[in-house]
Amino acid sequence: MTTYFCDGLKEVTVVNGVVRLEFHRLETVERGQNRELRPVVEFIVALPLQGFVHAVVALENLRDRFAAQGVINPAGASEGGLSPPPPAKSPNFP
Repeated sequence: MTTYFCDGLKEVTVVNGVVRLEFHRLETVERGQNRELRPVVEFIVALPLQGFVHAVVALENLRDRFAAQGVINPAGASEGGLSPPPPAKSPNFP
């Protein structure tokens, strides 16, 4: 089985009862002397709507377990009500 590493979820669309999740990775782009990050679609997962709902429930349960173990802050309980800043760079590139 192939393993993919993704930096995040780029887009979610629902058409005719099918949910499409587009996952992306960050890629560096050289613009003159500046380096910028650009999201590139890595793969797409398509699920029937009911399968997506079950996946969301499973992920919510996982989030709750992580919060109970102290791995993450509970939803909405971050300092100042703001989310922590995103990582400075992706592990996809040096």
